Amino acid sequence: MAEGMHGFHVPWWLRHSHVQTVVPHLDRRRYDVVTEHVRHELSDGDFADVYWLGRTRKGPLFILLPGMQGTQDSTYIRSLLSELSRRGLRAAVLCHRGGAVPNRQAPFYHAGFTDHLAWLVGLIREQEPRTPLYGVGFSLGGSMLIRYLAETGHASQFSAAAAVSLTFSLASTARRACEGINQLYQLRVLGSYKRTARLKAHLPEFASRVDKLNGLRSIQEFDALFTAPLHGFKDTDDYYGRCSSRQFLSRIEVPFLVLNAEDDPLVARDTLPDTRELRAHVRLELTPHGGHLGFMYPRSSGLGYYPPARLVSFFLQEQCEAHESLSQDVVGHALLALEAGDARGGLDEHAGAARPAQ
Repeated sequence: MAEGMHGFHVPWWLRHSHVQTVVPHLDRRRYDVVTEHVRHELSDGDFADVYWLGRTRKGPLFILLPGMQGTQDSTYIRSLLSELSRRGLRAAVLCHRGGAVPNRQAPFYHAGFTDHLAWLVGLIREQEPRTPLYGVGFSLGGSMLIRYLAETGHASQFSAAAAVSLTFSLASTARRACEGINQLYQLRVLGSYKRTARLKAHLPEFASRVDKLNGLRSIQEFDALFTAPLHGFKDTDDYYGRCSSRQFLSRIEVPFLVLNAEDDPLVARDTLPDTRELRAHVRLELTPHGGHLGFMYPRSSGLGYYPPARLVSFFLQEQCEAHESLSQDVVGHALLALEAGDARGGLDEHAGAARPAQ
């Protein structure tokens, strides 16, 4: 496991896991970033929505995968786009097939769906054979990214990748989503799934199921009715067993960072991988606090979001070690300011210590 820890800690009033999880959803900042929406038509008659940052520029490209029912407007996506834009870097947000926007066909997306990611990587490689690619997946998007890396091995085309708030066991997370306050998060995501499903009621596969939507009370019930049968799984046990991310970690061939919080309400401690399961180039970093896709901390200009600075620092370290050419003209003079902690660079006086998993 690579050495070198970066800082993150929060004051007492931001330490509750549910506060950390909820606060980003209340953040109304739009962040100063402009993306270009392109709907790409696919050979199977469906489409892929991609939001491009600096599409026509040169230099490294970051592919971002949102979490469950997440979009290009999710706080964690916008904040990372803002950081990449500030540093003159490029990105492509790959929206989930049939996520917030209904697609044309019955199948949509799931934790093990990698077809669209493979398509996007292929498209970029056709146009830019030598461009360094970096991937970031959030929550379920991290599961998709890890499976893709495991399936493709050395042919993944990625120079390095990372996952934030990764769930290691889909079955465990589905159970935890039904417990206590977690049910509120579940109902929010389930409501989004239901809205999209109703918009696809004209398709036979949905028409035969849509009358059962009102009775669904959990993501697992939705997976049993829609996700598993529409994607070739026998049932939810089969789906969760075949697509949970922990089993794929040992097959990743590129430098990989997993950034999770120890108090993530959706990730049970007993599902975290042991360090013996991780290869030398796969790093699991745990912060004491951060919730699920939270990682908020106070700074002079308001609440800050920790992952963008940590992710850019990780990718900078990996590209330096690989001797790739990220010139200061491309990256910007602020890249090295992460360690200095100056006003432009990243973390401020509230920074503390993250640690590797033991």
